[in-house]
Order: sequence, then structure tokens, then C-alpha cells
Amino acid sequence: MRHSSILFILILILSCSDKIKIKKVSSDFKADLKDEKSNRSTELIPEPDILVRLQGMKSKIDTLVIHEKLKLEVLAKEPAKETLTVVIDEQWPEVAETFFSIWRDPKGKIKLIGEYPFSESGDWTIAYLHYFDTNGKVFSFERNTNFYNSICTDGLANENIIEFYNSDFNRIDRIYSLTGEQNLELKKEDCVLNYDYPYEVSNNLENYLKSINYSHQIHEN
Repeated sequence: MRHSSILFILILILSCSDKIKIKKVSSDFKADLKDEKSNRSTELIPEPDILVRLQGMKSKIDTLVIHEKLKLEVLAKEPAKETLTVVIDEQWPEVAETFFSIWRDPKGKIKLIGEYPFSESGDWTIAYLHYFDTNGKVFSFERNTNFYNSICTDGLANENIIEFYNSDFNRIDRIYSLTGEQNLELKKEDCVLNYDYPYEVSNNLENYLKSINYSHQIHEN
């Protein structure tokens, strides 16, 4: 009887966590942070140093990207096409809505995907970065926005959000910063954030690739 109860609880936990495929995040940072707090309730055996481990994983991937140790594939979303266009030798399409960078390790596994909407005005740049573990689950997400016309600074402002997730796609930490030139801290209430758009975070690689209509063959061992 006891083993049956444990098995039932395990099945219930797994079925509930599997339903969370995309997190829709509000542009209102304070409201979003209040509504979705850290939640580890579905972890059978909580990992005490999980945040340190996830931060290390993200840092390692960032370092590999900086030193060009990962294979890069660049794609573009053109307005008249359903599938993405592969960009080779910087032969960019004349018109594109969004650009994507896909980084793979030597075994062909995707470790990081960057999504970059195109800015016609040039007043802003936004990067949405999904980080994947060895099982293809999203363990970290970063949104980085650079923009002018913030009022709170004369030059370029930078808003950065970094999130970390456990294996059940529950957010366990969120790091926020808003800075101006020379990395000086800005107060959000003093700024106008015209480009603070809502965004979505996928829970794993398969769902994210489907969401961007990525149809190219994936070679993963």
C-alpha cells in the first residue's frame, strides 16, 4: 500500500511538471516576480547547491561562446517564408524579422540559442537566450535589452534579466539589473522602457525549436 501511494505521488508530480511547456513573462517585472516565486515543491530530493551548479553551467557556455569553441549556425526569419533561412558567409537576406544563433558542442548537441528581433529604427537591440542542459532542458534564460530614449540617462541604457530553472522548470532565481553608461545603476521608476516587451521562455529544446519553426535536421549523438 505504501509503495502504491509513493508511485501515485510520483506519477502526479511528473504529469503536472510535463504540462509546463512555456512561461509567459509580463513586462511588469515587479508584478511578475510577485506572482511567480521560487518553487521547488516537485523536487523529490532537493539539491542544496543547485543555483551554484546552474550558474557554473551558464558561465561555462558563455565562456565557450566568447572563445569560439562552439559551432555556430545563423538563421533568419524572413516575412514571406514559414521556415528559417540559413545564413552562410554573412549573406544576409534583404528583409528579416528575427535572427537566430544556434551554438552546438563538438558532439552536435545544442547548448545555447540566441533570438534577436530586428530593429528598423536602430534605437534598441534585444537578445533572448535559452540555455540547455545535456538532456535538452532549459536551465537558464537571459533577456538583454539595450535602448536609447530612456529619459533616465542621455546615452544607452541596458536592462538585463537572468533566470535559472530546476529540472521541473520551476524558477529558482532571477537576477535583474538596469544600468547606464559606465555601468552606473539606474532606477526603473525614473526610466521610460518603450521596448520592455513581454516574452516567452520554453521549457526544453524540442518545444523551442517547434515554436520558431526550425525544420533543419538536428545531428545529436
